[in-house]
Amino acid sequence: MERKRGAVWIAAVLHGLNDGYGGFLPALMPLIIERMGLSLALAGALSSARMVAASFAQPLAGHLADRLGYKAFLLLGPAVTCTVMSLIFRFPGYLTLGAALFAAGLGTAAFHPAGAALAGSGGGPRGYAMSVFIAGGTVGAALGPLFIGWFADEVGISRLEWLLLPALGALAAGALLIPDVERTGRRERLLSLPRAQLWTLALLWGIAVLRALVGISYRSFLAVLLVERGAPLAMGGAALALFALAGALGGVVSGRLSDRFGRKRVIWISLAATIPALYAFLYTGGTWALVFLAVSGFLLMASNPVSIAYAQELFPEHQGTVSGVLLGLSWGLGALMAPLIGHLGDLWGLERALGVMTAALIPAALAALTLPAEDLTGHGGRGG
Repeated sequence: MERKRGAVWIAAVLHGLNDGYGGFLPALMPLIIERMGLSLALAGALSSARMVAASFAQPLAGHLADRLGYKAFLLLGPAVTCTVMSLIFRFPGYLTLGAALFAAGLGTAAFHPAGAALAGSGGGPRGYAMSVFIAGGTVGAALGPLFIGWFADEVGISRLEWLLLPALGALAAGALLIPDVERTGRRERLLSLPRAQLWTLALLWGIAVLRALVGISYRSFLAVLLVERGAPLAMGGAALALFALAGALGGVVSGRLSDRFGRKRVIWISLAATIPALYAFLYTGGTWALVFLAVSGFLLMASNPVSIAYAQELFPEHQGTVSGVLLGLSWGLGALMAPLIGHLGDLWGLERALGVMTAALIPAALAALTLPAEDLTGHGGRGG
């Protein structure tokens, strides 16, 4: 049992490793553009190739992990991602690099549902376990670009492949420490389950899409907004890190709270509270704006691990599949919708456009209110 509970932390570390190395791409993109002589459109296509694979393949990867076991997916996914990112300047041409980044996206897709399912199978409070797992990835994604920027300046891009060594060492340790999770023999098909359960999953997915749309909109244009307000470029990067790290903390706190007070309550309260916090950020300045930005990141991401825990408890035989739906499919659709913010920003200005996007949390909070009540006599309850 102790080894199973320790798997939560192993999954979180591997999540940080996978998303940290994945975060190398945007930081290295200016060098890729310079070395290959790419237009911005071609550079964007490279990012899209990885994003599409990483997002839309997750439900299928989760389904396969539910059937075949989580351990192989937990190790293979980061292995591919870390290898591609460490060798990113060794690929001879644009198409080869694009194919490699697509493969890295598939690696990310393979890892996330299996990691979430393993974290949720540890036997302890599921909300807290899921929040630790999500926080690992959030911290990795926040620190990865900062680390690779330092590495490029101080060590040199010519030695980037050295970063394969710590990644492979971490994966070797994971191979020894990750426990095998018992799987039931016969599984009822997901779509043949009662409609009430499927409707609850649809609600959780809709909430996840709207939350992802708002989060991606702010992450995409936060630095631009601050520079427009007169802040230095470095402040934009610091604000993004603040937003992300506050979100990681919010997930950990909300996971604990949901184990005690219920998933539904934490989801709708956090979503509803995010709305005034984001508007306060948009229409204040100076120190207060940064305070409200941190509060907004904390609240916005608070419902993310709780929603996944809720879905896993609702579908215990399909934990990888539903994790892939809420983690990958929602983020992918949110990312595809996010370019709308750029168009609205051109028409109305970024503050007004982000204000419109923030309003997407209103139907998300209302949808959370319609989630089924939980039985709080068990470990965090189970939707019914």
